[in-house]
Amino acid sequence: MKFNLPQKIEYVIDTLIANGNNAYIVGGCVRDLLCGKTPHDYDITTSATPEETQSLFDKTVATGIKHGTITVIIDGTPIEVTTFRTEGGYNDSRHPESVNFVRDVADDLSRRDFTVNAMCYNHIEGLIDLYGGQEDIKAQILKAVGNPKTRFTEDALRILRLFRFAATLKFNIEKETFNAAIKCAPLLSNISAERIFTELQKAALGNNVECLSPLLYTNCLEDYFISDGNLTKIKNLPNQDNLRTFALLYSTSCNLQKTLDNLKCSNAIKNYCITMSGLVSHPVNNDKVAVKKALYHADIDILKDALQYYQDILNVNIDEHIALLDDIIKNNEPYKISDLDISGEDIISLGFNGKQVGEKLEFLLNAVINDPTLNKREKLLNLICN
Repeated sequence: MKFNLPQKIEYVIDTLIANGNNAYIVGGCVRDLLCGKTPHDYDITTSATPEETQSLFDKTVATGIKHGTITVIIDGTPIEVTTFRTEGGYNDSRHPESVNFVRDVADDLSRRDFTVNAMCYNHIEGLIDLYGGQEDIKAQILKAVGNPKTRFTEDALRILRLFRFAATLKFNIEKETFNAAIKCAPLLSNISAERIFTELQKAALGNNVECLSPLLYTNCLEDYFISDGNLTKIKNLPNQDNLRTFALLYSTSCNLQKTLDNLKCSNAIKNYCITMSGLVSHPVNNDKVAVKKALYHADIDILKDALQYYQDILNVNIDEHIALLDDIIKNNEPYKISDLDISGEDIISLGFNGKQVGEKLEFLLNAVINDPTLNKREKLLNLICN
């Protein structure tokens, strides 16, 4: 078996090997290559110590030297190189008490989470697969390396990773691994909110996202107001981060605002999801005035996402709504205050001030939304004065 690796990856591996070390690509990139996919990035594992790796390349960054990781920069491209390692005990179901650098890749592979991620490769030795990962890929099954309960108690994030891989790869989960994950699910309370959100976000992009249901049914994410929901239609949506993430959270959360807060989501994600929630919680109204009022409260891209949700999740025909939206945009029909042919200064010049200015602009906008022909300066001034 031979993989065609990017030239920069080959260069790093060849440099490490030429200087008396072993070096391989490892983990998810090997899995992706065996699945016929192009990896997003490549991780390299080596027998070289971090200091030895640093000495072999002109530009490096000690991004995780404590855990053996050095980022090698080749022509502006960052490539992570990590020393073979084993790990000590885990007190918090996430972080090892100690990291020990080793010289044998077999020791490094033994600590990894799932068989499909416990393979390495270089062009000299070929594929090294000590746990049957290649066969499990062919069988489309996810199985823990060694004792699954041990793997999950070491690092509870592996539980979410298991279901995320099942969602994105559309693989089944081996029975013993599944049972151990469900039993260990309460340990997810030890995992940071940011890590949990990242895994949920990635899982939402999978076409088997409904596989999360048994895990969510355990209420292991109740601290985030997340429980089981109907996830079967999420895969019908376009593969867009924000839209799929919203659909997953909206389907499973009993309090979306608290879920977003507790997951420590960015303000951009929070605003998107809350706006979407307001839009999809009301029935589609095929009326141009209603469309313009929706545009006043939401960007056009978010409104289009809401319409996509109506169509793909709620089975609502949105053709007429899309036609109305296109017509509004094509004709430059006003739907926000900045579209008015009048400004706040004009309102002030008439003797209004403070809150009155905003109220008058809202009044005028509502009039113009209902009748775009009123959006002329003189007509707007007359509306206020009369």
